[in-house]
Amino acid sequence: MKKKLIKLLICCIVIPGGLWAFIINFGSNLPERYEKTTGLDIPIPEPREGYEIIYPDAIRTNDPHDTASFYYLSEKRQVIYRYDADRYLELQGENCEGLIWYHDQAKNIHTRIDKVFFTRDRLPKFNYYNPGKGYIGIPTDDMSAIPFSIDGGKTFYVGNVTSFAAKPSEQVKRFIGVDDSPLTLQFRDVDEYMRGFINTITVSGNTGYFILKNDVLFGETVFYERIGLDPRQFYHSLNGIDTKADINLYLKGKNMKEVQRFGRYWEIYYKPAYIERITDARNIKLETYQGWDKIRCEIGAEK
Repeated sequence: MKKKLIKLLICCIVIPGGLWAFIINFGSNLPERYEKTTGLDIPIPEPREGYEIIYPDAIRTNDPHDTASFYYLSEKRQVIYRYDADRYLELQGENCEGLIWYHDQAKNIHTRIDKVFFTRDRLPKFNYYNPGKGYIGIPTDDMSAIPFSIDGGKTFYVGNVTSFAAKPSEQVKRFIGVDDSPLTLQFRDVDEYMRGFINTITVSGNTGYFILKNDVLFGETVFYERIGLDPRQFYHSLNGIDTKADINLYLKGKNMKEVQRFGRYWEIYYKPAYIERITDARNIKLETYQGWDKIRCEIGAEK
């Protein structure tokens, strides 16, 4: 009986296991064979003298290379905006397409914003002002991205508009980027043991505003350095904030599904001090502003 069990074990486990190991080992030693695929990868572009090859909006695949449309970026530039005598924006590229440079001659700051590729239709057509010195925001016309800096143009990150706040650019009267004092606000929170407590947060006053006819989109800068992430900026809508409504955004308020994802933190947008700052953005005075009122780009004017 014992011998029969041993034979059965060998037939059912040992032999099939050994056969499987042989197949795997044999297959791994065969020459690699690749199927020719089309429509997935773009051809490697040929170098052109005087041009830099860039891949805007690159898409990562399993292939170690980027798969995306490429663009030949020339060294030609034109000034498309001036903040004052020392600070200005240049667009590097041709036909009003390319990458934006931020320059501050007085502080010797020259930063190319590689994270956002501007085409002619992405350059903002609405009025644009940025009297702030520490904060610089440069919105795209479709609000798909807002490159911003909080260190005077040395480093740029990319902000965005929340889905329920985005509006067609035709509704935007102007964009204003400002330096302002931080606000310290409180909101109800829970700890890891689900115990309620009053949390305190300081919101940066250096931010940007989209001024619309019946709305204000305000940028809120969140700092993630302590967990190793870059600063982020999200633009929210003034519509949906009703100071007469119950502050409990879990139960009341417009865009409830959107705000619930952020929990009680959204209570700060109902605070009178925050509401006052946002509504006052319509009345920011620009008498001493030396800059242009719009971004300007002319096809063929690059040098």
